[in-house]
Amino acid sequence: MTLKRRKLLSLMGMTPVALAATPAFAKASSKAAAVVKTETGKITALNPRGMPPAIQLVPMATRLNALDGKTIYLVSDGFPGADAFLNQIKVWFSKNMPAVTTEFRLKSGGFADEDPKLFAEMKQKANGVIMAIGHCSTYTPATVGHCITFEKMGLPSAPIVTIAFKDLAKTNAAKRGMPDERICFTPHPVWGKNDAEMYGYLEGNDPVTGKPFMKEVISALTTPLNADEQKSGTITPPVGAPTFGPESSRNLQQYYLDNGMTDTLPIIIPTDDLVEEMLAGTSHKPDEVIGKMTPAQGAFPPWSYNVRQCAVNAVMAGARPEYFPTILAIASTGISALFSSTNSLVSAAVINGPIRDKLNMNYGIGAMGPFNQVNATIGRAWTLMSRNLDGGGIPGETYMGTQGNVVNYSNLIIPENEKDSPWTPFHVQKGFKPDENIISFFFGFGIQQGQGGRGLGIKPVPHFHEAMAHNVSPFASLFGALIVVDPLVANGLGDLGFKTKEQLADWLQKNTLVSVKDVKSMLFSGLPRGPEAANLTDDSMVPKWQKADAFNFIVVGGQTNPYHQIGNLSYRMSVSIDKWV
Repeated sequence: MTLKRRKLLSLMGMTPVALAATPAFAKASSKAAAVVKTETGKITALNPRGMPPAIQLVPMATRLNALDGKTIYLVSDGFPGADAFLNQIKVWFSKNMPAVTTEFRLKSGGFADEDPKLFAEMKQKANGVIMAIGHCSTYTPATVGHCITFEKMGLPSAPIVTIAFKDLAKTNAAKRGMPDERICFTPHPVWGKNDAEMYGYLEGNDPVTGKPFMKEVISALTTPLNADEQKSGTITPPVGAPTFGPESSRNLQQYYLDNGMTDTLPIIIPTDDLVEEMLAGTSHKPDEVIGKMTPAQGAFPPWSYNVRQCAVNAVMAGARPEYFPTILAIASTGISALFSSTNSLVSAAVINGPIRDKLNMNYGIGAMGPFNQVNATIGRAWTLMSRNLDGGGIPGETYMGTQGNVVNYSNLIIPENEKDSPWTPFHVQKGFKPDENIISFFFGFGIQQGQGGRGLGIKPVPHFHEAMAHNVSPFASLFGALIVVDPLVANGLGDLGFKTKEQLADWLQKNTLVSVKDVKSMLFSGLPRGPEAANLTDDSMVPKWQKADAFNFIVVGGQTNPYHQIGNLSYRMSVSIDKWV
């Protein structure tokens, strides 16, 4: 294997550890050796990994001989503070290299979207590009990726990323085919710094190389390419052999753990006979490719996977064949439960239809706790698929949640208590028939428990809806509200006049208010638009969410107390479980 290939695979973080090199297979202690000698019943296990796309190596653009007399575009990726930071670079050039012309531009669209109009302008007028700033788990891959696009256009580039996302930037560049991309690093953070502090970064050192930061930027645009930086060709990332072993169950447990294929808890070893049993839970062929998944859309190349690979992960999670259609429905969406954000985000899925009782899912006492194998293993399978089918869940590379979230172990799997609810089931609200088996997906910051109004006893009291509005008010309007209510709460709200979920959502939208001043201070919130906006002052109170469909209600619980839980979670989509039977 060439040095270049080894480097690329190392950066991708995907080279499987050799079986004999894992701690369980290579411990030197006599105690460990005794374990291997005395354990009987060696087995062979299947690989749970999905299928990563082939990587096309991208040669870098020819570098400039010098910058004097050249036009360098300073392009913002749109992250807050990127424009101010690039303006300080513009000031630096005017002071230190006045013969260089700099042009600032803000890329339009989302962080991962290309800007055809701007890119065409740059193709015609720019000699080089400096882009900022990779400052989070999505903008870092976007900045790296856009600069690779510029290199393909023949424009030498210098992507700027903060030191907090060094590994993510380098790994993402490798996965996009440019492992030697000339990324320049600043201290973290940049967002929130004043002009003087940002300029101090420019006069300081790159924290990776230790060299003056602006010298690194200029070098990125001018130093001639070496042989590696000019290479082309295709590399298919390895995911390991189809099977592992034969070895002892204990050693295989360690092997899966050491290679990042688990949620760090013990798994059911996916032997061929167990996987075949799981495959009997669906009529779909084992080799049928059913979806693509990525830790963040637009930030990482998606992997594909088939029914068999999903079955391997379902076995590892402890699921049974009758659960498998629901697990396949999850996999078919391509929704990862382990999103790459620096926020420690969580995922939830609501299940409706007769399958809830067919599988004996729990939607009563303790429904959202660790008390039901069906609920728990379906959620755990989602996490394992999100690690193994798309290369996700690697801290520092494809997962950047700064604190993490315990919900990620098995996610929120919520079968709705349809029989005790006075309201329309969630899937029927979304246009499905009552007898269809449907799974609906949510995504956001997390969930917390709330109570009703003051003096709440065994029955809801008047003003319960006002208490609910109070509980939801602190949530970020970046996501909606998934409100999980006990049947006692739902029926009590019905007695108060809220005969439908839609009526309650409309009331909450109109009565969950925030001042215009506070809206202006929120990072991801927008002010109301239209004629009425012209008369707003900073003290005006406006709805925190612009539409009532930001509120979604699910009835769950065993009626031991009229409680509710509110998740700062947005609805994403609903799909059929029946098609995967």
